Amino acid sequence: MRTLAAIAIVALAAGVVSVPDAGADAGVAALPDAGVAAAPPDAGPVIIDGPDLLGLARPQVSAAAAPSRVRLGDTLTLFVDVIFDDKVTVHLPATLDLAPYFEETRRSSADEHRSDGTRKRIFQIQLRAWELGDLRIPPIQVGYTAGGQQSWVVTNTVPIEVVGSLADVDDKTALLGDTPPVQLRRRDWRGPIIGLVLVVVVVVGLVGWRYYRRPRPMSSTVAFAAPVAVRARMTGPAERAMAALDELAAAGTLVSDPRTGYDEVVTIMRVFASEQFGVPILDRTTAELLRSLSRAMPAPAHALAGRWFARCDLVKYAAERPGSDSSDRDLSAAREVIIAAVAPPSTVEAAGG
Repeated sequence: MRTLAAIAIVALAAGVVSVPDAGADAGVAALPDAGVAAAPPDAGPVIIDGPDLLGLARPQVSAAAAPSRVRLGDTLTLFVDVIFDDKVTVHLPATLDLAPYFEETRRSSADEHRSDGTRKRIFQIQLRAWELGDLRIPPIQVGYTAGGQQSWVVTNTVPIEVVGSLADVDDKTALLGDTPPVQLRRRDWRGPIIGLVLVVVVVVGLVGWRYYRRPRPMSSTVAFAAPVAVRARMTGPAERAMAALDELAAAGTLVSDPRTGYDEVVTIMRVFASEQFGVPILDRTTAELLRSLSRAMPAPAHALAGRWFARCDLVKYAAERPGSDSSDRDLSAAREVIIAAVAPPSTVEAAGG
């Protein structure tokens, strides 16, 4: 009996030890292709809703995609619906960081007024899918401003299924068989290139010979062409900021009450930076704001903005009282910062050169 009991205990212990090994092997075999390729990479800390502003109701946001099942390389449309109060201005980031899973190709928006007095804005963002699997579009941060303050709300995640081209084939094994190698013909372009060079040399020589053979005029008139005005493309935030600066200039607050006037002009520029580049401005010092803008604003515009904010801080915090000429120069400099921020890169480099 003792021998039978010992054998039973050893068998029971062997069974208990073998079960975790089988489960562990099964778990390891089930991990690949389930979670790694099914979700976009971690883009940073989890995004949550921001603080309330001035007692106003938060905008209501939602996100959906159509179609929710696409083939690799096809496009889909992401719809972001925002219901908000008329006192609130809403905006999306300038670009959505969804690489390498999705590529944003185009976006548009449309507004409609609701019967309860609120407004509804529908953002339509066209995306192209570049990865296979059950993917998720992460929450989209929708920023909103009111009274010079900024906060944000986030949407829900949107599931997307991306399939390959073989999903539409009934017989997955119906592939082409091996084919024999085919000899490729390589064309020699050296002869045509030499001939083309000779033709160009002859044409240039004839043109130069005729140019030097023609009679020279006794006098020549030099005509000066008028410079071409380079206009930066004004976006919605830039247009609103320019209009606000014009209203402030007409009111003359920068001269009559410099402390209040410079506080208003700084608020206008902070709201422009938030709407144009998607940087937070709530409880941000000038140095923190400029540090955030350095990653999104063009370098020439960022340099202008740094000097402009430094002059305005002297009036706001150092009790400096500028004259009428200084106030006009500061307003003009604010417009220059806006134009440089939205100007095409080639225009900004040409202006800087």
